Amino acid sequence: MLNKGSILVVDDEINLCRIIGAKLARNGYSVVAVHDGQQAIDKVRESSFDVVLLDLILPKVDGLSALAEIRNLDRDLPVIVMTACESSESLDKARSHGVSAYVNKPFDLDNLIDLVRTTSAGSAKREEKQSQNNSILFGKSQPISLEILNGSTSGVFPTMIESRDDRTLSVLAPVSGGRIIEVAPRTPVRVGLSANDAYYSFNSYVLAFKPADVPVLLLDKPGVIYRTQRRQSARVPVSMDLRYGKIDSEDARPQAFAEGKSCDLSSGGIKIIATTRLEPCDLVYIEADRFGSFGPITAVAEVLRSASGKSDSEYEVSMRFRKLDGNLGD
Repeated sequence: MLNKGSILVVDDEINLCRIIGAKLARNGYSVVAVHDGQQAIDKVRESSFDVVLLDLILPKVDGLSALAEIRNLDRDLPVIVMTACESSESLDKARSHGVSAYVNKPFDLDNLIDLVRTTSAGSAKREEKQSQNNSILFGKSQPISLEILNGSTSGVFPTMIESRDDRTLSVLAPVSGGRIIEVAPRTPVRVGLSANDAYYSFNSYVLAFKPADVPVLLLDKPGVIYRTQRRQSARVPVSMDLRYGKIDSEDARPQAFAEGKSCDLSSGGIKIIATTRLEPCDLVYIEADRFGSFGPITAVAEVLRSASGKSDSEYEVSMRFRKLDGNLGD
């Protein structure tokens, strides 16, 4: 049977998930079911879905909070809210996040499948458009930043894409002081590039340096590309001393703190100058004392991108808040 799309079902009623999943599977859909809000967020972060069926009353992270985070990850992903909640306030909040439809429990399964079919058809058009747009990520002459991660030539260099195929990506060899930089095979690199909708980054390594009339580096094409949504909350310049440390989960505390300084700040995220390397997807606990009208602040943030700073011991790190408690000023 032709796969009609991928559906994420989120409900703490395990038997209901099984019933919905079986019905969707019989109608040609692939189904992933999870039973709390945090699992829903994690699945959307890890995988691509055509539609999310989301209950509002969930353990660990409630449905509204999960919906808000899903919107941060993918503002266009169709979400159908399944609920027995009669709170108009909750439904208004869900509506503000752009849900595709609501179904009230108990509901007719056949009607639900028809709703999923209609919604996923629109999602398929969205994915096709995104796929066409994403092809420009590897377009010839597209400007990129190339960070060489070790060796005597470590640093960030502006360059551009020369060509690509199914397995490799060729970029113009970077230049420093008017001289071509020859990068050895197996050297790890990080590539960053901007598109109209987001900032994209990925880790790779050099397969070969090809000297020619136009010297290029041949890179291994990435299996994973990190997409950072254009920020929805305006940031303001704030230089504030802070302490930070990596953690394994949102509820953990770091075993040790390092000193850093903020560059800018908003209700959605922060950019800091760190003194230790942080990688995309790292979870970081942050503390800051009061500075002017800002602080004190405690937060858990996810690293979106990290680059070398002005000195060898500094890194510029952009992060999105997962949790935030404190005063962000007027």
